[in-house]
Amino acid sequence: MNFDDMINTNTKKKETSKKTSKKSAEIIAVPEDIQKEIDSLIKAKKDKKVAESNIKKAEPKIIEHGIKLKDDNAYIGKFQKSYKLGNDDSHVNMVTANKWSFNEEDVDDIKNIIGDDAEELIVEETEVRLKADVFKDEELKKRFVKMVGKAFPEFFETVKSHHVSADFDEQIYKLGKDKVEDLQVYMKQSKPSLR
Repeated sequence: MNFDDMINTNTKKKETSKKTSKKSAEIIAVPEDIQKEIDSLIKAKKDKKVAESNIKKAEPKIIEHGIKLKDDNAYIGKFQKSYKLGNDDSHVNMVTANKWSFNEEDVDDIKNIIGDDAEELIVEETEVRLKADVFKDEELKKRFVKMVGKAFPEFFETVKSHHVSADFDEQIYKLGKDKVEDLQVYMKQSKPSLR
């Protein structure tokens, strides 16, 4: 087996679709019962757009209130990932996720803010990638197939990245409000969802 065979055994081809121009598409008359379904579908799509607009207007206020509630409770030791907001007859579930984005160059600043628990809360991962040059150079491909374990640094590059621990979203509240606010300069939690 050579390098290309190794790669091609696990490669799928991307399918492309041909789009028909709206101008060239012919309108074909349909029976009355089908036309009623078409009219119903068009109305439903318009109603859906109005509903989506209403959702976009309402969600930010609800989420902002839910995050404040979550934060206030978490600072006093009552952390929850989800809340039912509203009343018995009408409510939504607000669900938060332990997903945080931050720049790798800010990791030291983040760890300094967190302090003693930084190594537990910010986890370092090492990822190994095959260099792109191996795919382009026939000689490298042959050498790779023959010597995979012997020339590791020649074929691979190591990438280190960090992610938060599984309970980071709960544990950060133990640091106190000032430190959490400092962390929010460097880190952004994913937007909660409303269901």
